[in-house]
Amino acid sequence: MRVYPIAIYSLATLLTTLNISSKVVANSVSRESIESTAITNQKITQTLPNPNIPNDIPEFIPTEETQSLTESEIESELGEIEIIQPKLKQPPQRKQPTGQLLLRSSTFTSSNITSLENLREDDTIFVNSATFLVTPKLGEQTRLIATAGGGLARFANEGDSNYNFLNFSVGVQQIIAKKTYAQFGWVQDRIYREDDGDRLLLDNSLRLVVGRQDQLDNKLRLDSFYELRGSFSSPEEQSRIANSLGARLRYDIAPELQGAISYRFSLQDFTQQSRFDTRHKLGIQAIYNISNDFFIGSSASYLFGSSSDSDIDLDNFSVGINLGLNVPLF
Repeated sequence: MRVYPIAIYSLATLLTTLNISSKVVANSVSRESIESTAITNQKITQTLPNPNIPNDIPEFIPTEETQSLTESEIESELGEIEIIQPKLKQPPQRKQPTGQLLLRSSTFTSSNITSLENLREDDTIFVNSATFLVTPKLGEQTRLIATAGGGLARFANEGDSNYNFLNFSVGVQQIIAKKTYAQFGWVQDRIYREDDGDRLLLDNSLRLVVGRQDQLDNKLRLDSFYELRGSFSSPEEQSRIANSLGARLRYDIAPELQGAISYRFSLQDFTQQSRFDTRHKLGIQAIYNISNDFFIGSSASYLFGSSSDSDIDLDNFSVGINLGLNVPLF
């Protein structure tokens, strides 16, 4: 079984791109207030790794066009997502639900929660979330993917940075060629302060993903993708256009254990401020499937790059573990 990442992928991407600069409020408050506000906001929106999935690579839901996947590979990769099977004689497989509840709990460290050049801080973050996921088939090669969820993020040392979040998404995934797919959809992310409930961020994004899945042998697979994403945010300073390329090499160590290494390269152009970021993210992941619907995972990642804003420091190292339970509903 593989953790299905669409449910919270948008939030993870968002958290790795937001760096609320003190320049936003420079004209209205004192320097002391500016620094305090910027630090607090950046702590909860900086380079936090995804608490629910082991990497930032979009997932592909195979259909009849991807018959090169073996039966064991299919079961291991998709787990809770029903596969659109070709009409060939195959051993019976566990029927996968169209709707389910995804429960996630994770703990991870972050070496740079502020993203500020002159104020690097590390901390440990605890995240608990629940997401409702539906994946009905629209055709032989098409699926609708919709999610609604939310959760709590708590810091071990910086309690004033605790936040709550909500996320929603809807998209359509289409097979466009053998082993190749395209997905277009809308994602909304909301972040709120824990103490007073004030909204820190509202982000609406349109995203287009084109990906490919190549089975190199019975146990080794390469996933690659390109993503174009346009985000319209409040505050407006976080609106941006992002182009990303990525790849993940996955190996089935055992039927219950999978390992992977991944790389993602992103260019982010902020449309409402003079800022352009270049980002690289390297990751290593492992997932152990305790049962069909229960898993434990671990990951380590290193984010580095450069920004046209000299106050921003993107470098961040993170290590974490997570638990996941998938509850079939229908």
